[in-house]
Amino acid sequence: MAPTKKHHNDDPWSSSDDEEDDDSDDENIELDAEIPFYSICSYCHTDASTSPKFDTLALALDHDTNNYGFDFLATLLKCNIEGDEFFEGAIVLINKSRQFIKDNQAKFSGKELGQELNNYIKDHKFDDENDMQYYKPVLADDSMLMCIDELCDLSKRQSEQKSRADVTAAGNKAEPESDHKMEQLQSQISMLERQLARAKEYIAALAYDDDDNSMCDDDSKNVDVDENVDEKVISAKQKNKAPDNDTYYFTSYSHTGIHETMLRDTVRTAAYEEAILSNADSLFRDKIVLDIGCGTGVLSLFCAKAGAKKVIAIDNSDIIQQAREIIELNGYSSVITCVRGKCEDLIANSALPLDGQTVDIIVSEWMGYALFFETMLPSVMVARDALMTPGTGSMFPNVAKIYLEGCNETERLDYWDDVHGLNMTPMKERMVSELTHDAHVEVVSDSNIVTCRKEIIEFDLNTCKDEDLDFEAPFELHLRDGISRNEVQIHSLVISFDIDFAVPNSKPVHFSTGCQCTPTHWKQTQLWFDPLHNCPVINKEAGDIMKGVFRMKRNVENHRAIDMSVIWEVGRGSGSQWERISDGLLKRSLIA
Repeated sequence: MAPTKKHHNDDPWSSSDDEEDDDSDDENIELDAEIPFYSICSYCHTDASTSPKFDTLALALDHDTNNYGFDFLATLLKCNIEGDEFFEGAIVLINKSRQFIKDNQAKFSGKELGQELNNYIKDHKFDDENDMQYYKPVLADDSMLMCIDELCDLSKRQSEQKSRADVTAAGNKAEPESDHKMEQLQSQISMLERQLARAKEYIAALAYDDDDNSMCDDDSKNVDVDENVDEKVISAKQKNKAPDNDTYYFTSYSHTGIHETMLRDTVRTAAYEEAILSNADSLFRDKIVLDIGCGTGVLSLFCAKAGAKKVIAIDNSDIIQQAREIIELNGYSSVITCVRGKCEDLIANSALPLDGQTVDIIVSEWMGYALFFETMLPSVMVARDALMTPGTGSMFPNVAKIYLEGCNETERLDYWDDVHGLNMTPMKERMVSELTHDAHVEVVSDSNIVTCRKEIIEFDLNTCKDEDLDFEAPFELHLRDGISRNEVQIHSLVISFDIDFAVPNSKPVHFSTGCQCTPTHWKQTQLWFDPLHNCPVINKEAGDIMKGVFRMKRNVENHRAIDMSVIWEVGRGSGSQWERISDGLLKRSLIA
């Protein structure tokens, strides 16, 4: 399907209902509008109205293949764009192809145009420096750029089909093997068997505990092992082990400081307390509750106070020992059972004291910086799908929303121009270099926010799927009311989230981590542009807006970290009258 613009009112390009400054712009935006797909080769850059439109990405790609001989998916495969580079590589290829068509469609047509494009792509390999220009969209509101994940799926499907076809073709061409060929194969089999034996030795060596003396000690002293074990095995054992991100994550919650910080966050703790206790009769009394990541047990205690008949508190850090003591000290040990372990493992091994029962409520404080940092929600969703009572059970909270807004911190940058009468501008360059390296978690003052706060995505925590948590979403930012400057630089994009306890027939409770509210321990997450060399500038008098596509996904090497990227542009007008003033690509990560 074509990407649909959706929001509170199914319209992502409009602002939220409470922002009066966008009302006039919203009149020009069609609600529930689907953005059509345009193929690469058939789009007319001189008269867009004559270009054929397609309802799906696959149809647009097939049109180019059948009518122009340009197979975009096959071209992607030939370019060897894989893994984490696929997103950026696909963007470059889309825009590079569209730019070629724009420059040459007056010279060629039909299959000849497609062949020229094929030749051009073949002769112009990917080059990080020269391809920077192709991060800028050639076609405004290009649906292909909004559906890179779908493009990835189609590419994988075509690759698998090609592999199967190659295997079938190879089988059809096979001839009876000669005696010489059989001898070669037998020789290869013997060699592979020897390699397999050595591999087993290698794996066995790696399986030894570090404390064992069978391989080597920490000081790399002489090693006494079987002479058949390869030196490479010993070398591999002596190398540092790959980091265990789960162990690091759970161990971090063994420290008192992190629990004190969360408990002292009155916005967070008071919201959970109010949501649970004010809904004692409607949700918790005589119900079975599962608390995932219980920490000190505070949420479990709230649930017990609200009348729950059974609470199972899970945590995989040793803080659970203190939780047991706290629960007993407060007189709820007959209601609350603490279980240590990883949620998925406990469920798989039927290690929870449920006796075949399901749970009515799953309560958890799983949120991280920018909502998804630390990637705890998937574990909670495993419990939801395996243990929650169908139809009547609920996650608590049950709704989460991510917001985006633009920030200007001129005073922070200008500080270095005059520090006690001294010019320290070299520090400004250093600071900017640090700020643009990764995403940053800071409390951002509302006085520095210069755009509207725009909701970019909402999650129904009772129904969302694991794959929904890696997402891309369009956004549009307008200057706030009361901005006196005519030209405003956007130094950073600020990410925050809101949480709702809004189960039907209950008292709703809400809290926000936005800059406009009381700061929480989550603070806000900032994605900095380079304010000294290239950042968006919005002209108030000209009616400029900033729009683009925001993408968040789990880091490939460490699933508890998150990678974020933003394709953005600043311009004015709408539809075919849109005039792009500037654009770019922003990529930042939150690393655990």
